[in-house]
Amino acid sequence: MSSRTLLKFITGFALAVLAFYGDYGKTSNTKLNYTPKKIIWNEIERGLFYAEFDAPIKSKVNDSKISILKIDPKYFSFELLTATEHDSLRRTVEQWSNDFNLVAVINAGMFNLSDHYTGTGFLKNYEHINNGKLRGNFRAFAMFNPKSKDLPAMNIVDMEIENWEDLLSNYNSAFQCIRMIDCNQKQVLWKPRKPISSSMCVLGTDIYSNVLFVFCRSPYTANTMSTFLLYLPLKIYSVMYLDGGPESSLYVNAGDTIIEKVGSWVSPGYANDDNNYFWELPNVIGVKRKTHGQPTPYVFKTK
Repeated sequence: MSSRTLLKFITGFALAVLAFYGDYGKTSNTKLNYTPKKIIWNEIERGLFYAEFDAPIKSKVNDSKISILKIDPKYFSFELLTATEHDSLRRTVEQWSNDFNLVAVINAGMFNLSDHYTGTGFLKNYEHINNGKLRGNFRAFAMFNPKSKDLPAMNIVDMEIENWEDLLSNYNSAFQCIRMIDCNQKQVLWKPRKPISSSMCVLGTDIYSNVLFVFCRSPYTANTMSTFLLYLPLKIYSVMYLDGGPESSLYVNAGDTIIEKVGSWVSPGYANDDNNYFWELPNVIGVKRKTHGQPTPYVFKTK
């Protein structure tokens, strides 16, 4: 077995453990002894913003930076791209971007180790079903490409609180993963048997319906990351986990801006900060520029 294959096996096993436990289902109001600073957003182009800043608590590994791409759905659409629907080729996020003319790409949840193609939870794109089975301990859905303009372009649906079945029937693209912040802006605590810290990427929405692609290479637990996101001045509405370890990837190619974010660490499993390349992924969320008239934006109402 090659060193690269062994690395993929070890990290995949660690993340499979995480997927097995899912979220614990309890909310928390954890506080940080930290004064959040104003986030400085750099406008890449109209409707696309990027910020990178220090995490409220330093990690012992790498630079402790949190990177966020903020996307305004008035100007961009979202695509769920899968190897099973297209040509059975797994691609890096950069390759997905190049082949499908995408402005940005991030993981569309975790994938099964048994075949390296199907999502670990339910995953569909229009008529294409990548995985038709619901995963009981995954209690969040990312739903996009709505059938009605009255629905948000990207909706992170809380299966514990919202009528997810009705909503699922009104969206063309959807996949399951694990809750981090519910639709009432409350932290959802995870409780695995052993604490898992990793590089990670997560998906969020704010109260103005902007979509947030969040990446952090330095390892943190999911509970720590959700605490950060609630405490920072982001006006978070809801958040779900996407993937962790060296699989976690974020790529942006817009105008003269290229951003490449590559994950590495996952512990237990592969407590190593050496990975420096994008892994091939079977399922991704892609961001594409809109070319025609824009619908009225949906604005979430907080409780």
